[in-house]
Amino acid sequence: MYKLKVSELAHQDLDKIISYIAINLASPKAATDFLNKVIDCYGYLKDNPFVYAKCRDKWLEKEGYRKVSIKNYVLVYKINENTKTVTILRFFYGAQDYVKLI
Repeated sequence: MYKLKVSELAHQDLDKIISYIAINLASPKAATDFLNKVIDCYGYLKDNPFVYAKCRDKWLEKEGYRKVSIKNYVLVYKINENTKTVTILRFFYGAQDYVKLI
């Protein structure tokens, strides 16, 4: 089992996404559903972080970044095998060019 570390930026990203869905889109149920999917994903990452694909960008792949698509968003993370830690770096809207934002 791996430890999960969520960066401050990822926490901020997730807060913004949940608020946007709940308030701007006026859909608290969709916000709750999204958050539940994120929590499920965190569980999968603790059990087997290699289940999700490496990022397609050559530099990100070389650096060991991986990604998970959750609804319209992308979660980007890295695995540290030495410490058995998965670090959630950021959440991005799927249409964003997240490669330039990391």
